[in-house]
Amino acid sequence: MRSIASWFPFVLRQFADSAASLRRTRTLTTAGILLAIQMVLSSYGVIEVNDSLKISLAHLALAPTAMLFGPVVAGLQGALSDILGFLLKPTGPYFPGFTLSALLGGVIYGMMFYKTECRLWQIVLARLLIIVLVNICLNTVFLTMLYGPSRLATLPLRAFKNIIQLPFDCVLLTSVCRLMRRVPSMMAAR
Repeated sequence: MRSIASWFPFVLRQFADSAASLRRTRTLTTAGILLAIQMVLSSYGVIEVNDSLKISLAHLALAPTAMLFGPVVAGLQGALSDILGFLLKPTGPYFPGFTLSALLGGVIYGMMFYKTECRLWQIVLARLLIIVLVNICLNTVFLTMLYGPSRLATLPLRAFKNIIQLPFDCVLLTSVCRLMRRVPSMMAAR
C-alpha cells in the first residue's frame, strides 16, 4: 500500500509513461482494436430504458486499454468512442460534455489499473468514482444543460440504476482483469 505522499509522483509517472506509449505502433493498433470492440459494445451491448437512462457494457473494452497503456491512452480512447459513437449513431445533439465524461472515465480506469495488480478494491473504487463523479454528477449536469431542469427529476432513477449495476460491473471487470493479466505471458510465448 502506498502512502499519500508517494501517490503524486506515481501518478505523474503513469501519465508520462502512458503518453510515451502513444509513439509505439503496437499501442496504437491494440488501442484501435479495443476501440472497435468498444464501439460494437456501445451499439449492441446497450439496454436503453429511455433517452437519458442506458445500461452499457462498453466500459469493458476501456478497462483493458487502461491496464495495458494507462490513463492517457484510455482517456483518448474514451473520448474517441464518444465522438465516433455520435457520428455513427447520433441519439441527440452532440455535446462536448459527454466527451469529457468519457475521457474522465478512461483516465480514472487508467489511474486505477495501469501498472497495478488490478485487485477487487481497485475495480470497486474505479467503478464507484465513475458512477458518482461521472455518471451521476457530471452527466446529470450535462443532461440538465441540454434538456432543462426537468432532467433533474431523473437523478434518483439514474442513481438507482448505477447502484444496482455496480455489482454486475465489478464481476464483469474482474473477469476482464483476470484475462488481461494473462496477455503479457501469452504474448511472450509467441
